Amino acid sequence: MEAELTRTAARYERLLSTVADGIYGLDRDGRVEFANPAAERITGRSAAEQLGHDQHRLLHAFRPDGSPYPREECPVWRALSTGQAVSADDEVFWRADGTPVPVELVAVPVVEDGEVTGVVVSVRDLTDRLAARRQAAELQRLAAQNAAERALSDRLQRALLTPPPEPDHLHVVVRYRPAAHGARVGGDWYDAFLQPDGATVLVIGDVVGHDSAAAAAMGQLRGLVRALAWDNDETPAQTLGRVERAARGLAVSTLATAVLARIERLPDVPVAGVRRLRWSNAGHLPPLLLAPDGSTTLLETRPDLMLGVDPAAPRHDHTVDLPDGSTLLLVTDGLVELPGMHLDEGLAALREALRDLGEEPLESLCDTLLARLVPGPGRDDVALVAVRTHPEDRPRPPEAGPNRLPPGVE
Repeated sequence: MEAELTRTAARYERLLSTVADGIYGLDRDGRVEFANPAAERITGRSAAEQLGHDQHRLLHAFRPDGSPYPREECPVWRALSTGQAVSADDEVFWRADGTPVPVELVAVPVVEDGEVTGVVVSVRDLTDRLAARRQAAELQRLAAQNAAERALSDRLQRALLTPPPEPDHLHVVVRYRPAAHGARVGGDWYDAFLQPDGATVLVIGDVVGHDSAAAAAMGQLRGLVRALAWDNDETPAQTLGRVERAARGLAVSTLATAVLARIERLPDVPVAGVRRLRWSNAGHLPPLLLAPDGSTTLLETRPDLMLGVDPAAPRHDHTVDLPDGSTLLLVTDGLVELPGMHLDEGLAALREALRDLGEEPLESLCDTLLARLVPGPGRDDVALVAVRTHPEDRPRPPEAGPNRLPPGVE
C-alpha cells in the first residue's frame, strides 16, 4: 500500500510539473506547502523561497496601484474562511524583482472531516493574454481611425471633384476610383471648366503621397489652378508657372504632377473647322488621343519638371488638332501602373484596351476601360478625364446628353 501511495504521489508530482499554470498547496493559515515549477516561473521565486511562508504576505499583499491589499479581501483567504471555491480574474502577484504579474486564480478549499485544512490555488499568468488584448484594441482603434480618415478624405475629394461642364459638341466624362486599401488615400484629381471665351480647360494631376495630407494639398493646388486659369488668355505653360509661384508664395508646399490642357477653336474658321488642343505637361503621364478606328496616339513630349520643385523652371506648350469623332484621354498612373508591369507596358496595355472602343459611347468607354485595366480593388487611386469631339455642323448626339454650362457662358 505504501509503495502504491508513493507511485501515485510521484505521478501527481510529474503531472503538476508539466502544467503551465502555477499550482500551490497552502495550509489552513495560508502558508505555502507546495509550489510547482510553473509557480516558480510566474513569481520569479524558487519553491524553497516560498515554502513555509504566508503566500498572501509574500506575493499578494499589494494591489496593482501599490496600495495594501487586506487579507480578508483576498480570494484565497475567502476560500479558506468560507470553505467555498473562489475564482478571480483580475489579481496581481508580485515577483521577486518587484514587478507585478497579472493573474487569474481559482482557490479550492481542502476539507477533511468537515473542516477546512488548506487550499489548492491554481494561478494563470495573464501577461500575454492582456498584451494581446491591448494589441487587438490598438489595432481596432487604428482601423477605426484609418476608416474615419479615409471617409473624411473621400468626402473631401468627392466634394472637390465636381461634375464637368458639357459645352456644345464636346462630351466630357470623368471617373474617379479610390484605392481599395484604407491607408491609400491619395491626391489624384481632375478638373474641367469653361473659360469666359468658351474654351474648355482640362486638368489631371497627382499630388505625391497617400494620406489625408495629400488629399488636403490636392484641394489647395486644384483651387489655385482653377482660379488662375479661369479668366486669362495665358497659355497652359504660363498658367502652370504662375500656379507654382503662387503656391510657393502661399506656402502650399507639395510635389505634384499635372497636365493642364485647353481645347480651343481656331479663330476665323467656319463652324465646321478644327479644334486645337494646347497643353503643358508637368511631369505627368502624356495625354492620349483615340481615333474612331481604334488607333491611338500617345501625345508624348519631353515633360517639364513636376510642380513644387523649382518655380523658375521653364515650361513649354504643345499643340495638336482634334478631329471630329476623336477622344482625348487624361489619366493618372493608377490606371496604367499595373502589377508586374513597367510603365511602358502599362501604357501599351492602355492602348490595347482601347483598340475596339473608338466609337463606343463615352460613358461606356470609360467604364469598360476601368473594368479591363483595374478589374478588382486597385492599389492606387485612379482619375480619368475623357473628351469626345462631335461635329459642330450637326446636332449634339443623344448619347452625349444635354449641354451643361455654367451661368454666363453660352
